[in-house]
Amino acid sequence: MGAAEKARPVGTGRTIRSSLVHPTWGITAEAARKYRERGVWLEGKHWWYDPVGRVVYCVSAIDEWLESTR
Repeated sequence: MGAAEKARPVGTGRTIRSSLVHPTWGITAEAARKYRERGVWLEGKHWWYDPVGRVVYCVSAIDEWLESTR
């Protein structure tokens, strides 16, 4: 995969790792994994891999998703 294919969206806001998903939104890491696997949270929008291969979550995108599900 080339550098252009790995480019991340610009201006999507702060990101957090899975260990902070529960304190931030009250969602377990397991639930977050299921949202990713089932396509509820989209790669490149709600989450992506950081340069060392860990999953990170976009706070602003998930906040918007949570507001839209109310």
